[in-house]
Amino acid sequence: MKTIAITGASGFIGKHLMKHYLEGGSNVLVFVPDPESLSEYEKYDNLELIKAGFEDFNRLSELTGTRGIDIFYYLSWHGYGKTTNDYTAQVENIKPICDAISEAGKIGCKRFLFTTSFSEYMISEHDTLSHDSGAHCNVYGATKQAARVLAHAVAAQNGIQFLSVAFANTFGPGDKSLRSTNLFIHKLLNGEALDLTSGVHLYDWNYIDDTIQGLVLAGERGKEDSVYYIGSDRRRPLKDIVAEVRDILAPDVEIRFGKYKEDFYVDYSNIDTGKLYRDTGYWPRCNFKDAILATAEWVKKIDNTFKNKN
Repeated sequence: MKTIAITGASGFIGKHLMKHYLEGGSNVLVFVPDPESLSEYEKYDNLELIKAGFEDFNRLSELTGTRGIDIFYYLSWHGYGKTTNDYTAQVENIKPICDAISEAGKIGCKRFLFTTSFSEYMISEHDTLSHDSGAHCNVYGATKQAARVLAHAVAAQNGIQFLSVAFANTFGPGDKSLRSTNLFIHKLLNGEALDLTSGVHLYDWNYIDDTIQGLVLAGERGKEDSVYYIGSDRRRPLKDIVAEVRDILAPDVEIRFGKYKEDFYVDYSNIDTGKLYRDTGYWPRCNFKDAILATAEWVKKIDNTFKNKN
């Protein structure tokens, strides 16, 4: 029986990860600032739910008597959207992860997995350098990389195996955000035309079930010191992805490409998209059409979220 620790479990991916391990019979230790958001999971006898915000990550060992953590999944991060390029907000994420690793060492943690972002690999349309040659697009992505590098060093000091994952654009039921995937689907369901960029750069939409499969495989089988990309088995121009979603949900709706300027894109030339498969056997299994239809049913349920936004 595994013992799993998770931060960020009240978020979209974190909640699915927590449920996976709870239903699999593992002991799950969750540090979350809003335990009330997870009250529906209190029925699980194998769940230890602890109230802890960033300010508490330097005393996690004091908040639990649990010892011997097999995998610590760190999914916490504050400040995306309006504060993407606010360095004062972004840099506040770095110390908590280092605190969490230091405390993880005190409770006998064997492996620590940090979730970075594909934003780490975004570069500007105007860059002449690749990501690996020093190009950066936004403060959020740069801070994710800085946190990953520093956290790796702290883990080494504490004798903890460290690895990271970067998610493709994950979508599916349970995502309460207004991110582009949900917004596009919402508009299509309401027969609204989509105004987009030219959509020529490669993007990747990965269904939540496949993301969780990849995350668990990385945590349990991934090689120490690795950075894994978790995505679908194909990356396509955004215009092709959105056109397929349109054809599935509302074939008559117009897509107006080129309405917005595309200032940045993911530099996939510097991402090893096959490493997770080679090391763990990960392979996305979900049918894209079925995934879109399931997500559309979810988006209908949170329709008021979009109405309140407007």
